[in-house]
Amino acid sequence: MGRAQHPRLDRLPGRGRRWAVVAVAIVLNAGWASGAWAAQRVALIVGVSKYDKVPSLNNPAKDARLVQATLQKLGFQVKVLTDPSRADLIEGLGAFEEAAKDSEAAVIYYAGHGAMIDGVNYLLPRDAVITNKSSLTGSAVESARLGQSMMGAKSVRLIILDACRNNPTATRSLGGNTRGLTRETGPTSVAVVTLMAAGPGQVAQDGAAGAANSPFALALTQGLTRPGITVGELPSYVQAEVERMTEGEQTPDLQGIWPNVHWSFDPNGPAKTQVAAAGADPVKIKWEKDQVFWNSIKDSDDPADFKAYMEAQDRGEITGSFRKLASNRVRALEKLPAGSFQVASRSAAPGQDLVVSARDAFARADYRAAFRDWSTAAGAGNGAAMYNLGVMSLSGKGAPKDIAVAAKWFKASADAGHSGGMVNWALCRLNGFGTGKDETDGVRWLQQAASRGSANAMGMLAETFYRGRGVPADSRQGAGWLQKAVDAGDGPSIAQLADAYDRGDGVARDPKRAFTLYQRAAVAGDTEAMVHLGYAYEDGEVVAKDDIQAATWYQRAAEAGNSEGMSSLAVMFEAGAGLPQDYARAAEYYRAAADRGDARGYLGLGSLTARGAGVRANPAEAVRLFQLAADRGSALGLRNLAIMYETGQGVRADRTRAIDYYRKAAAAGDETSRGELQRLGAR
Repeated sequence: MGRAQHPRLDRLPGRGRRWAVVAVAIVLNAGWASGAWAAQRVALIVGVSKYDKVPSLNNPAKDARLVQATLQKLGFQVKVLTDPSRADLIEGLGAFEEAAKDSEAAVIYYAGHGAMIDGVNYLLPRDAVITNKSSLTGSAVESARLGQSMMGAKSVRLIILDACRNNPTATRSLGGNTRGLTRETGPTSVAVVTLMAAGPGQVAQDGAAGAANSPFALALTQGLTRPGITVGELPSYVQAEVERMTEGEQTPDLQGIWPNVHWSFDPNGPAKTQVAAAGADPVKIKWEKDQVFWNSIKDSDDPADFKAYMEAQDRGEITGSFRKLASNRVRALEKLPAGSFQVASRSAAPGQDLVVSARDAFARADYRAAFRDWSTAAGAGNGAAMYNLGVMSLSGKGAPKDIAVAAKWFKASADAGHSGGMVNWALCRLNGFGTGKDETDGVRWLQQAASRGSANAMGMLAETFYRGRGVPADSRQGAGWLQKAVDAGDGPSIAQLADAYDRGDGVARDPKRAFTLYQRAAVAGDTEAMVHLGYAYEDGEVVAKDDIQAATWYQRAAEAGNSEGMSSLAVMFEAGAGLPQDYARAAEYYRAAADRGDARGYLGLGSLTARGAGVRANPAEAVRLFQLAADRGSALGLRNLAIMYETGQGVRADRTRAIDYYRKAAAAGDETSRGELQRLGAR
């Protein structure tokens, strides 16, 4: 009673938890095609160092000149305003609005004082007055006006707010919090991506007197000039570098999403390369090289390996997704007491040059050369070469896939004193991979690697205590090892420690501490932590609800290959939650998630396909997608299959099969399906 004769396909729930285990504004035209490069790129650079009634700053004018020179080299037509009055700044924004119309890309960079008053960001021109709130708001310029001035740009809209520097300003007689800016919430905040020099409520370092530039300006311009760097890669690079240069005191903040993260600042970047080499995906190639490089050094105890990784990113050879982690490992290893690991002997180990050349060969898929050089180095006693030969046998790349052979190489590497070999040999012993299973011996090898400073080993020891593998189960010990691993620079352990605080597992439950750790892990490149942050901003329980920030983190996770990030962003596009409703983009992200075997990706794409929303209606295809979702444990997939069979959409109507699917969905915990069974008079 009261229900429609034909049940409606249910949409997805908001999202599920994890299933397994500074201001830049960018907007790209969804219709932009790779290789379609317009000639016009325009930029407005504003640097305010000298103030009439506000303490002066050391570097904004110099930073403005640095950014100006950088953007000009990248083909931008640049207008510079140095120490402008309010009238000058407003006039400049008006002129820029005209210049930005129909341009390919529009960029605004502002360096100087800023203040947040009653949730609104204000940028202070030269003649700003800070006697009270009224005088400041009347003599400053709302940051939202910057976004309004570039809405005519077609492909890229980028605002860089390098404001709120750490000189005393705008704090007298104002009341409230004026330190740092807040995230943009105005009408243009959906249409732009915002990267701030420092996080909300934080101040940015201006740089010491006599310093060439501020840390953020240096990191930004270094990032912009990385060969082929894309808008998707830039924020992570800048965040990691600013944290490194400020020793963790300043973290740039990103907000916003973009339709195409592969747009490159480099005129000779990926887009043009794709035209020259049809079918090639240079972004994907660079990402794959990044993964290979990181996996070859992540268990290393030699700072030189991690420095080499960062240098490879600086040359544009890899994406540098793990730059923050590499920087953390360098700092942690260099702080270890002398003798706790063999840095000198590792760097000068026999065959070390061959190890490096083999790693480069492996990254470019020249497995024969990699095997040859690693074999030669291993014959000379190089533990790193033995470790990598084990990886080849384990993966089947460059050598026959043989886990027993891999285990032998990992044992040899461990005996040679290589921490990565110790960790992988420990895994073999813990799980019986290619050798006899002996959890106690596996733990012993992890302890040995941990004593040499292996952060990965510390994190794995935490898992042994949580699971009681080779040691008595002890969640407090597990949490303690996680903290040691975090202190040693292990990236995955940051998110795992966040999980522990989120659950109260081995530590007192502390959602705020968990959120802080998820932030740290996300900035370091952990995609699951990014998704957790998205959930937190959607829920608004631990932090103020912010749908745009949630979408920002979902997309960052998605573009790093996380299927849950893809489907979470798709849900927001489908529902129009915090973003303009866009079924086509929802389908795009659902499809990307489905391509990775994600149940929610199959389910969402099936729902859109059944309704013809954002894609051509195809009920039969929807049935196939729902079945794939159901095969992966989705109760909603089962319910939607029931609906399709009951209503005869894409399949011949079959009441018996519909009831069967409703029953399976109900058994999987779907309460709505229980109601459908009652409606149909079935048990």
